[in-house]
Amino acid sequence: MVTPVDDNDTAAAAAVGAVSSNAAAAAAAVAVEATSEARAAVATAATATTTAGAATVASDAVVPAAVSNEDATDDSTNNKVCRFLITNLQGARGYAKNDFRIDLLQSKHGLYDIAETVFDIMDKEKLTNDMIYSHLWDMTFNKKVYKNGWRRQTMPDSGEWTQPASETDIDEGEPRLFSGLNTPLEKGQKGKFGGESASFEYVLESITDMSAAQKDKTYPHVSKVANQISTKVEDDWLTPSQKSQCIKLQEMWGKFYSGNNSWKRAKRSPERAFTRAKPSAPQWGDELQIMGLLINADCKFKKCWTNIMQYAFVDRTESACSMRWYQLKKEDYRLKWYGKGKSAAEKISLAKRLAKSMMKVQLERKPKRERHPYANADEAVLREYAERDLAYENGY
Repeated sequence: MVTPVDDNDTAAAAAVGAVSSNAAAAAAAVAVEATSEARAAVATAATATTTAGAATVASDAVVPAAVSNEDATDDSTNNKVCRFLITNLQGARGYAKNDFRIDLLQSKHGLYDIAETVFDIMDKEKLTNDMIYSHLWDMTFNKKVYKNGWRRQTMPDSGEWTQPASETDIDEGEPRLFSGLNTPLEKGQKGKFGGESASFEYVLESITDMSAAQKDKTYPHVSKVANQISTKVEDDWLTPSQKSQCIKLQEMWGKFYSGNNSWKRAKRSPERAFTRAKPSAPQWGDELQIMGLLINADCKFKKCWTNIMQYAFVDRTESACSMRWYQLKKEDYRLKWYGKGKSAAEKISLAKRLAKSMMKVQLERKPKRERHPYANADEAVLREYAERDLAYENGY
């Protein structure tokens, strides 16, 4: 940087007149040398900026005026590759036949890039005609939920938005870069994507330094994962350890539902009190799809329960599943959509894939005795509850 000349100092020097011609010549030489060093520094900064601009993939990105060598070398995430496993990918036209791995750069990509890459995959696999912005969607990662579609660009590709991004917005303008997340990336972190256009699950498999072979790849980099699940109604889709864990969980859930581990309103109680009661079974959800696929593949209930359902539905009893199985067979309006267009073998394979995913979720859950509904309520809230309950009763 060239040091500016102070006008006051120059005026003082002229007034005194004590500066010799030799001293002036020496000062001029120093100034010339400083100017040469400054020009060299500017040239070095320009070279670094050009190099950084050439390495940037985004063509419309604004390149900073100068990038210091210190910033370029000290960023330890520049050469980190994050590998995500995408499972249970479903579009409007059904499930993908394979799972996928997506490699992203920790320093340049974010959660939005995962969603954008998956939509490219679905387009190539002909799973949907929708674009990423066709419908609203949510994306969960590491127990935090992000929402897309609640703000729009003022004009297409303008880069200007109708409102600033909130803590939960995720879109092209706020991609939730990995380097900017509140919690650093760690192996094993999970997430889900859900919306009308698509749904899938993903997990961070690894964070590694970029190898020599990976430097030649373009990112995001997508690779297919071979489907190793057989098309037979067998228990070959889980390990012995997983089997034993599921059996233990079945026993735990059985004891939980048979005991007074929940609450219900006491009948004809003037105090509107609660009493202990047995828990109610949860609503049927993803279990129906697995059942429907197996029913449409002409499989028998007993064999499906022994080899598939008992390990995925650990919080259900065999009798309850049997009743729902035969009830579902009568619900043609619902049943006809499960596995439509797929062969019997593909239906069985998909059912086992979905069962494996559900089993992994179940292994992370444990039955827990419910607390009193008002356990965390203060006196003011309790009065509000009481007034609301009385108003409800007086209305009938």
